[in-house]
Amino acid sequence: MTMISRRTFVCTSLAGIAAAIATPGFAAGTLDFDGGTLIALSDGTFTVPPQMWLGATDAEQSALGEQVQVGANVFLVRQADRVILIDAGAGAGAFVTQRFGELGRLPAALAEVSISPADITDIVVTHMHIDHVGGLIASGKPVFPNATIHIDETELAFWTREGFAQEAPEGMRPMVVEIQQIADIVKDQIQTHDGTRDFGNGVRATQTYGHTPGHNSFEVDLGNEKLLIMGDIVVSDSIHFNNPDVGWALDGIPDLAKATRRGVLGRAADEGIVIAGAHLTKPGLGRVRSTDVAFEFLPL
Repeated sequence: MTMISRRTFVCTSLAGIAAAIATPGFAAGTLDFDGGTLIALSDGTFTVPPQMWLGATDAEQSALGEQVQVGANVFLVRQADRVILIDAGAGAGAFVTQRFGELGRLPAALAEVSISPADITDIVVTHMHIDHVGGLIASGKPVFPNATIHIDETELAFWTREGFAQEAPEGMRPMVVEIQQIADIVKDQIQTHDGTRDFGNGVRATQTYGHTPGHNSFEVDLGNEKLLIMGDIVVSDSIHFNNPDVGWALDGIPDLAKATRRGVLGRAADEGIVIAGAHLTKPGLGRVRSTDVAFEFLPL
């Protein structure tokens, strides 16, 4: 008699449910739920070589092609009394515009859904890489004047520590300088937390450290199920699901990033959680199914 583990049973059952039933309220990059709406916005794309996926097999890198176009999604949670932006896009600072000219599209994306920067009440930051916080400022001034900016205290301390701009690897120094300038310009809007904060209305931070020292993800209560906005836990629709142990060149703590990736994907598959990824193909929303090898991404 073949014994089936509880995890296999649960994952197989949830995969079948996910394939058979579309998430209620999902259409064209929006997800309506009890108490609000999630809107997936595009900040553009950027292109990187396949060698950014460290430890990928030759076959995996070959499947990616010579250059890989990566999406840059920003998510917004609209509720009756709050408009919460998860990250702020890359902005138009020198570091981004000189290297990634297809980024910085968030202002246009917000305008398309009739949301002005002044409407944003809260910005919750997954981590402080420039493509997630560059859009907090423009021309040296805050872009979102009425928003409280929530950042993990470990993350903020890491990026703003004195002397880091001089100690960082040479290729990172211009980015670190800009990140520190951004943090200084918006300092009066920042509130720090420990990575476990409950923001109310069904939105809660969770520690998913590894990609950066204070990387957060954010859980959103959809009523009958949960959504997890993952930030940069995965940076591929295929490789990081098929092989979570493949590294990413920008992971700050590689071993912890791999463990976090595997743990989050396992939980998403077990519990049938809807996931949202900053660098998955637009709109970046889907579910996770367990496979014999690892996982599979099922776009909504």
